[in-house]
Amino acid sequence: MNLDKQWWENFTQTNQNFRKTCVINDVLSAEEIENLTNAINEALLEKLKSGEKGGFRLYFPEENAAKVNNKYKDKMFTDHPQPGETLQEYFKRSFGQKFGIIFNAAERYSPYIAEKLMMFTKPLIDTIGLPAAGMHATVFIGDYGWTPLGIHQDHKGANVIHFHLGPGEKTMYTWEENKYKELTGGKQNNHDITPLLEEAEVYTFGTGDLYYMPWDQFHIGKNDEYSIGITFWFNNPTKATYFDNVMNTFYTQYIDDNNEEVINPQKEYAKNPTTFDDVMTLFKSDEIMSMSVKDFFQRIHSDYKYSLISNHGWENTPQTRKQLDQYEIDDYDHLKSKTIKAPQPFKIIYDNSNEDSFVFYVRGYKMEIRKNNFLPEIIDKINSFEHVNTEDLLANINSEWPEEAGLYFLSMIYDKRGFDVVH
Repeated sequence: MNLDKQWWENFTQTNQNFRKTCVINDVLSAEEIENLTNAINEALLEKLKSGEKGGFRLYFPEENAAKVNNKYKDKMFTDHPQPGETLQEYFKRSFGQKFGIIFNAAERYSPYIAEKLMMFTKPLIDTIGLPAAGMHATVFIGDYGWTPLGIHQDHKGANVIHFHLGPGEKTMYTWEENKYKELTGGKQNNHDITPLLEEAEVYTFGTGDLYYMPWDQFHIGKNDEYSIGITFWFNNPTKATYFDNVMNTFYTQYIDDNNEEVINPQKEYAKNPTTFDDVMTLFKSDEIMSMSVKDFFQRIHSDYKYSLISNHGWENTPQTRKQLDQYEIDDYDHLKSKTIKAPQPFKIIYDNSNEDSFVFYVRGYKMEIRKNNFLPEIIDKINSFEHVNTEDLLANINSEWPEEAGLYFLSMIYDKRGFDVVH
């Protein structure tokens, strides 16, 4: 099915401008289902290899439906799927019982998921605008019966589209917010499910179908047969949550949070200035210290937005090539006379207003380099999504910089997944 602008307009009419739950059948083709299933296999493997255990949950309903099994979760991070082993074969070898896996930020671990889901939804985002806190993808795998989280309501403002890959069906039970509060007082993570089912709205969907649900619905899912679903979340945050996100940019961009130097006890504690001096040493840049409070917040707010836009709205940055393959930016010689291409729809964003440095954002990462008037031209050519030769890209800049400097600039972008080497 062609998910073009007209299709998404029909979608928003069906769900009454994101206010009503709905199921749309046969949205994904057999090829798209196969490709997304393979991509989830890849994403799971990369997640386990990364050692990044946050946002990964494993449940065994026969033992305790609501409790994460950390023993087997930790085992998965050391015993990975083998080459040629399907997910079902791996799970049978690892567990041998019914299970449920929920893992967040799937877009971080699979280029295909990051590109495909964004291309699916680009006409919709172009029409309604970018959610203020971006989007993320969560994967549900297993034959766990009732969703381990119990009946619950998602984060405020977080609307979700579920692409169901099957092979088993899934059924969602939902309760309108006020109705559920009348029945239970609004109890979250409620596992006393059966008495409430007669009051629920019921939605069943199968392989290739799309399920949409607004954030305010209390809900629980059920799938007794093995299935995979990938969910696409629109993060419309509260003002307080948005402020937290912006402040996290400050910590990431401007603070050395790896400093583990211990601060010793102090005499005359209130008057002693050394702790303030210690805090000041954590700042990576002196420039921000001379700003007014308003200018400071405008700066980090812009950094947050530009980073998000450069990742086309994905909340989570992709793994860098250094994280994946121990790539070193200084090893740039391999980029000489190569044909490269940027992955759609991810455009590099840049700010050329600084007098001395050139600031640019690649897939959510902010970077800086010494200013050169030809840098915007290079990025514009990469942003065309056409095949371009690195020798042609650097032809003008090499008149002002040594060849190594231009290759280093490209290597910075390559490390952050701003382009791929075609040949």
